[in-house]
Amino acid sequence: MKTIKLFATAILFTLGVGSVKAQSSPDLEFGIKAGVNFSTLKTGLNAITDKSGKIGFNAGVFARAGKTLFFQPELNYVTFSDKYRFNSNSYEAKFRQLNVPLMVGYKILNTEDLIFRVSAGPDLYYNLKKPIAPGGFKYKDFTAGGVINAGVDIGSLTFDARYSLGLSKFNKELGQKANIFSLGVGFKFQ
Repeated sequence: MKTIKLFATAILFTLGVGSVKAQSSPDLEFGIKAGVNFSTLKTGLNAITDKSGKIGFNAGVFARAGKTLFFQPELNYVTFSDKYRFNSNSYEAKFRQLNVPLMVGYKILNTEDLIFRVSAGPDLYYNLKKPIAPGGFKYKDFTAGGVINAGVDIGSLTFDARYSLGLSKFNKELGQKANIFSLGVGFKFQ
């Protein structure tokens, strides 16, 4: 319930700032976004078998500052899960997280109605709910990674394809790192 309240507050804040934006700099944009995630928990441990990721979703808010070169911080609620076998037992780790990507990007094509852009930067994750892990193992609350993103804006609509590579281990003992591919659509307040 806390997560829903926090997320609703973030959306209301973005809507409020977006309505004030008309009076501010044209180099600052705010928006909302949502999409699907396809995840895998990579590991080098041979005892983990039958790995399979499941589809999750993401929803959040973003800001974009700059003309051709831009900075884009985001606050997203992200879900994903992964099934695997460890020592003959099956586990399904379900993740519910706050995600904060801090990307720097470049607009390859930048017209009034059409923008092609690429961006990259650090990607921070905080677990809101502890996933189930094998006995004696636990998943970390905070992890970090890197993200690359390609997107297109058509008027106020945004479309993004993103890959997030886990650089820190979610579970040190199992050696698991999250790799997430996301597709999303959003709306910029102009």
